[in-house]
Amino acid sequence: MNGRLLRNEGMYLKRLFTLMLVAGILLAACNSSQLSISELESVPSKVQDVINSDSTLQMITSGEKNTYIVFHSTEEVSVELEVTENILNIKFNTTNRGNTELKQYVYQLHGEDSEHDTINVLVNGENAPFDGGMTIL
Repeated sequence: MNGRLLRNEGMYLKRLFTLMLVAGILLAACNSSQLSISELESVPSKVQDVINSDSTLQMITSGEKNTYIVFHSTEEVSVELEVTENILNIKFNTTNRGNTELKQYVYQLHGEDSEHDTINVLVNGENAPFDGGMTIL
């Protein structure tokens, strides 16, 4: 009888530990405010419909948490984020890929952006305006 009681307590503790682990992971994911940017392989159709192909740089916002940055370039593009106080710097770096074909790059910002009241875009270290404007869906 005593062995069965210990086994039950062990199973109870394993279940409790598993439940606490899952709850911790969920809380960490919900509270994540780390801002990041990623290139999209597949662009949502409602975003693709409003992209201005004649512009170099465009921002599209859909809802509170979906911000897309569209960048057209004939060069290979890489991107990184830098935060300075209340300014979000989006830094595009381009390298010649030996092609003159214009390519569309679409990036999505992830994370909480409420603490930034200014977005500054730099292309190869130079300030770049949103010549395609800012579109709200």
